[in-house]
Amino acid sequence: MKFCKIKVSSPFFLAPMAAITNLPFRILCKKYGSGLGFTEMVNSTHISRKPEIIETLRELRTCKEEKPICLQLVGNDAKEFAAATRLLEKKFEMININAGCPATNETKLGSGAALLRKPEKIVEIVHAVKESTKKPVSVKIRLGWQKNNSPEICKLIEKAGADAIIVHARLAGQGYSGKADWSALAFLVKNSGIPIVVNGDIVDAKSAIDCLEKTRAEFAMIGRGAMQNPLVFKEISEFQKGKEWKASPAERLAVFEEYFGLCEKFGSADEANLKIIAMQFSKGSQGARQLREKIMKAKTSGEIRNAINEFGKKE
Repeated sequence: MKFCKIKVSSPFFLAPMAAITNLPFRILCKKYGSGLGFTEMVNSTHISRKPEIIETLRELRTCKEEKPICLQLVGNDAKEFAAATRLLEKKFEMININAGCPATNETKLGSGAALLRKPEKIVEIVHAVKESTKKPVSVKIRLGWQKNNSPEICKLIEKAGADAIIVHARLAGQGYSGKADWSALAFLVKNSGIPIVVNGDIVDAKSAIDCLEKTRAEFAMIGRGAMQNPLVFKEISEFQKGKEWKASPAERLAVFEEYFGLCEKFGSADEANLKIIAMQFSKGSQGARQLREKIMKAKTSGEIRNAINEFGKKE
């Protein structure tokens, strides 16, 4: 199977998520069936103005084990996107332009989803990035800022030369509230000459297959569903084989041990991140409230690990 000439093992991709999709997390999802991983968003302004940070920036770590991998850049200046692309492209199979992040710390700078208010700026950035690399270029958007004008935006992005568009089926102002509008995605898929990767409210095998069927898309992206359960990719794979399998709370907690080991291997076992991941993996477990209290009180990575392991034995 190929996506923009990139060989992928599955049509279901791992979404970029700040403070979540670091290298260990991406490797974990790849192991369980993710077809393509995306880095956490990398600031194009910082890279273009201070290229010396490239060697030490955690978000840029990658390895053969997780390939293929897409670099996501965020910012609001076409020249800075181009400069960052030229500096970083050789390590990645695709460059993605973030025009969909609704977080205030990005939109107040005119970045992320704020670009949806100025579609001509997205076009300018696509042109600049395409001229800076021979790698495929994709754009991640939402349906719009305050209203759905995604058909117009997608046509502009397509004409600008992008190879694919990833669309989260909510408006920027919705955040993650309400229901993802799959019918809007279906319209985009039907009227696009390039791949539309659908995103929003895919949390398990049933919703994954339903989303592809209802939108007629070939590819889909999973964010929060994978954040709480990397085994969702395995669940989807088994479902496609005609088998019904769903990870138990105990199995989800057991995956934390794998994550912890990968963090140690790649030198990224910091307490703040481990607490975030441990809290996510524990959701849905009986007695999770008490576990989360232990996790928050933990002072070392070892204490976090022990809290998860001890709780997992009771599940």
